[in-house]
Amino acid sequence: MIKHVFICLAFSFIPFWLFSQTWFLKEQNGKFGYVDSLGSVRIPFEYSFAYTDTFSNKIAFVVAVELEKGKIIAIDKNNKKLFTVFNFDNAPDYIEDGLFRIVNDSTGYIGFADMQGNIIISPRFFHVDSFSGGFAAFNVGGEFEPDGEYTAVLGGKWGYIGNTGKEVFPAIFDKASPFENGKARVQIGEDVFLLMIEVYNKK
Repeated sequence: MIKHVFICLAFSFIPFWLFSQTWFLKEQNGKFGYVDSLGSVRIPFEYSFAYTDTFSNKIAFVVAVELEKGKIIAIDKNNKKLFTVFNFDNAPDYIEDGLFRIVNDSTGYIGFADMQGNIIISPRFFHVDSFSGGFAAFNVGGEFEPDGEYTAVLGGKWGYIGNTGKEVFPAIFDKASPFENGKARVQIGEDVFLLMIEVYNKK
């Protein structure tokens, strides 16, 4: 009987321990912060907005009051700013293949980080799409132009990087689509080609 009681206690303790590692978004006087499962404040109420409802990973996406409108940052559980997050459609960039885009505040260049708060690919691209199937298309020599509510990249050449940042296809394409089902459609001049990822090492 004692053995059965011990097992029940052990299993009831584990979920509570996991639950205690999760912090919850809360608003106070128009500012946002995070509290733990007991209601204790873990991140002060100092952010104008927060996109992360439950702070269970190592980072959360928030907007600081003093920052320009729409600028999203990632913070860790010590309330330390880690980097600026790429703003995609007025929200944090989508997480694709475990990575999302980040921006260098000084240069505007784009790189990638993971949800553990690690910078995986340092910001060095004028523009780079999100990952799809282990690859991301990057642009060299183009420029941004308004396109309705959004901004389009015009001109320049496109290539692809793998998920460690290594260039796997050089920037020789006039157009480059995301990889889908192991294939991507690219264009050079008027000629359209189909790239096959099986031939290349994603790393």
